[in-house]
Amino acid sequence: MPNVLLAEDEFLIRAVLVDALGEIGLDCIEAPTGQAALDVVTGTVQLSAIIVDIGLPDMSGERVIEAAAQHRPGTPIIRCSGAGGAATPGVHVFSKPYSAIELSKFVSSLIARA
Repeated sequence: MPNVLLAEDEFLIRAVLVDALGEIGLDCIEAPTGQAALDVVTGTVQLSAIIVDIGLPDMSGERVIEAAAQHRPGTPIIRCSGAGGAATPGVHVFSKPYSAIELSKFVSSLIARA
């Protein structure tokens, strides 16, 4: 099963996304903080996609995205924020609020294209 990093601090959102992504055949590595996400991004585990909430408790998700772009070139990165934002090369924007099913389908389509 492909691995997806999910950097999301809100437990209930994280739990729902883990279930939705699991239903389409993706394993989630959960990171409730920016530091936990950085540890995974800079580690050796294979990642097929990286989902990052911008409002993490210990640092901005933007810092995680920057590290992911540096350490995981070519891996799709999905930036989730209620404020929206502009997509950049390799970083896709998925605005909140969203449905877990819509996000999981989007992630799956990115993995299929990668």
